[in-house]
Amino acid sequence: MDYLLSLLDSVVGNPELARLLFVSAVGLSAVLALVTVGLLVVGLQSPLQRRLNVLKRGHASVGRAAPSSLQLMLEQVGERFAGNQDWHNSPTRTLLVHAGYRQPSAAQAYWAARLLLILVLVGIAVLVLPFLKGASFLQASLLLVGAAGVGWIVPAVYVDKRKQARMRSLRAAFPDALDLLVVCVESGLALPQSIERVAEELSVSHGELAEELALVNAEIRAGISSTEALRHLADRTGLEDINGLVSLLAQSIRFGTSVADTLRIYAEEFRDRRTQAAEEQAAKLGTKLIFPLIFCLWPSFFLVVIGPVIVGVLKAFGRL
Repeated sequence: MDYLLSLLDSVVGNPELARLLFVSAVGLSAVLALVTVGLLVVGLQSPLQRRLNVLKRGHASVGRAAPSSLQLMLEQVGERFAGNQDWHNSPTRTLLVHAGYRQPSAAQAYWAARLLLILVLVGIAVLVLPFLKGASFLQASLLLVGAAGVGWIVPAVYVDKRKQARMRSLRAAFPDALDLLVVCVESGLALPQSIERVAEELSVSHGELAEELALVNAEIRAGISSTEALRHLADRTGLEDINGLVSLLAQSIRFGTSVADTLRIYAEEFRDRRTQAAEEQAAKLGTKLIFPLIFCLWPSFFLVVIGPVIVGVLKAFGRL
């Protein structure tokens, strides 16, 4: 406490004014904290408000557990922080869907997590400041700003990493699903039944893609056309391969051509693209090995091969 007062006094230059500003800041922070906690507690403790929040966010689906108090609190904080924006068409919503968060309140929880993490890290930095003896006001400010920046960036980095990992998993599972889909369609099954069978077969080895295909089948059963359901699949996954498949199937269904032939042709083209991608990665291998060879292997090779020769030359000339 005294350390913070001394820092504020060094900036203001007036001890009384610094004390007044410090007391005002502490009082305002306490009032805001009490008001925030009070609003959250009232909203969470009221059964009517809890039920309305559950119904509003679409949690009352069959077979899904009720949200926890922490989840409702994050949603409320995120909703107050983010406002009434259209999250359905926002880039944040797209990022979260690609990362696997399809809940209606995912955007609110995401913003709430970023805000709360900032407050937690800034609070920890404030507690650490008295132990940093000799730190100037600029250094303390940089520490607080750095803590706030870390709290703002870490959730975004985590969601982006999760998105990349999920897209890699879906991309690795897509060839197997495509081959199984070709087999099912050529055996006489319709496209919805083929998608359902492929989802059942992939439920063990590739659970994420199986879940997406099961959702496609559920949309088709609900009355959505196969083309629209597959387009929704491409939007949820963000994979270009699925976008190409959706375009080909849409043309096949529109012009009445054979779906089996379309899938077989796309499977062959996909194998060719996968082979070309592997050849491209192999061609880049030689260039990527230049830096490890120069900075890791070449110095050791120089010491082993050229080192004894240099020592012999120095001995011959009487330097050693």
